[in-house]
Amino acid sequence: MARNHRRRTIVRRALVVAALVLALVVVAVLWPSPTPGGLSVATAPGKTKPTGVLQGALTAARTGDRVCYSVPTRGSRAVLRFAEGWTADSRLGLRDPAGLVVAQPGDEVVLLGAPSSVGTVPGCPTRGRIWTVTTLRLPTQG
Repeated sequence: MARNHRRRTIVRRALVVAALVLALVVVAVLWPSPTPGGLSVATAPGKTKPTGVLQGALTAARTGDRVCYSVPTRGSRAVLRFAEGWTADSRLGLRDPAGLVVAQPGDEVVLLGAPSSVGTVPGCPTRGRIWTVTTLRLPTQG
């Protein structure tokens, strides 16, 4: 009789542990994955071949769920759009495709990319020379 009671206790405990493991697996699978940045930035479709370098202080303005970035240039402004994968965080920090914050508004940046015509980028009211950014560095980086 004691042996049957012990066996039932072991079976009950095993079932409880299995139910808890199953519940954890279900929660892990259904848990929403974090977004890399949370806010969108203007992006350019397809591949961009970098053909120029732009340097200046990064400025940012939020318009709804979009962050609009620009850099003042000699007498005008360059409005920035990015290769696919770039985003922004709620503090307007610019995140690269790996999800790392690479620059904050006010940072002096060196941008590798391709200049285009004068205009605006989708979702941003600022007008200027459109630059498609492929790489961003801070001047202190190698």
